[in-house]
Amino acid sequence: MESKKSGIASTQMNQLSTLHFTKGLKNKIDIVTLGPILGLVAITIIFSIIAPNFFSLENIPNILRQVSVIGVMAIGITFVIILGEIDLSIASTMAISGLVAGALSIGGYGLGFELPVIFAIAGALVVGTVFGIISGIANAKLKIPSFIATIAMMYIIDGIALWFSGAQPLYGLPNSLQWFGSGKIFGLPVIVLVFAVVFIISHIILSRTAFGRNLYAIGGNEEAARMSGIHVDRHKIAALAISGFLCALAGIMMLGRIGSAQVTVGAGLMLPPIAGVILGGTSLFGGVGSMWRTLVGVLLMGVLVNGLNLLGVGTDGQNLATGIVLFVALALNVIDSRK
Repeated sequence: MESKKSGIASTQMNQLSTLHFTKGLKNKIDIVTLGPILGLVAITIIFSIIAPNFFSLENIPNILRQVSVIGVMAIGITFVIILGEIDLSIASTMAISGLVAGALSIGGYGLGFELPVIFAIAGALVVGTVFGIISGIANAKLKIPSFIATIAMMYIIDGIALWFSGAQPLYGLPNSLQWFGSGKIFGLPVIVLVFAVVFIISHIILSRTAFGRNLYAIGGNEEAARMSGIHVDRHKIAALAISGFLCALAGIMMLGRIGSAQVTVGAGLMLPPIAGVILGGTSLFGGVGSMWRTLVGVLLMGVLVNGLNLLGVGTDGQNLATGIVLFVALALNVIDSRK
């Protein structure tokens, strides 16, 4: 009898998983899906007309470079948001990972030793992943809401970063480390290529694997997912670990882009990746979304900020415009969740 019940629950869960997976990836007609795409096309056309040099061979790669770091962070947090959780430690994780990579590569901050760049990068990625795992354990095992757990982790990371660096920047980084943010391959910026590779791999994981389908199922109905046999706790820990890993990667990319390691590099970078995910139409309530939506949302933000900058609009005006667009996206997100 128990076996029969288990089979029924499993069948129901498969149906639920398929429902949310299909809704997240194949809903082509609702305004939440089409809105960001139409918005991206519209502002691209508008800025091409009114902003000098917007649609030029020099500016398009510039836009892609500008969104690459935030884009990688947004991809990481997409896994978490689809799960129905949030990660507010992303900017802090990005910053400390850059500090670790820089310090390990030249023996900075009094380490007294230096490692080959490949090991310095590996060390930074491990640090980011470990912070994500700790947040995941706090959320999944200790039942601390992810909002609270990751805020606490943000303060912990910031404290460690200030202690480790003494609030001092680190210069003189190896060219091979800076290559990830400023180098080129066949004329294409490495930072953009890294973003593209991360997007492709993440899209495949989310849309083509059991892990990805389970994230949709958990985000849609966590209790039903748990009853069907899905290891909810493991998926939460894994999603936050992925977010930490990709934030660390973003930190390495940023390190190469600015040419130095700075504890303040994450200032102002907590909300833009989350905003990009929301602007793309991924539901804050979990169960609905895709990497394609995140890509569109990030590009929409990048095009908007770049176009306004070319028009001479200051940071205050750019923030105002982004805030208005984000408010509209959130409103549509909430309305769609009530259907």
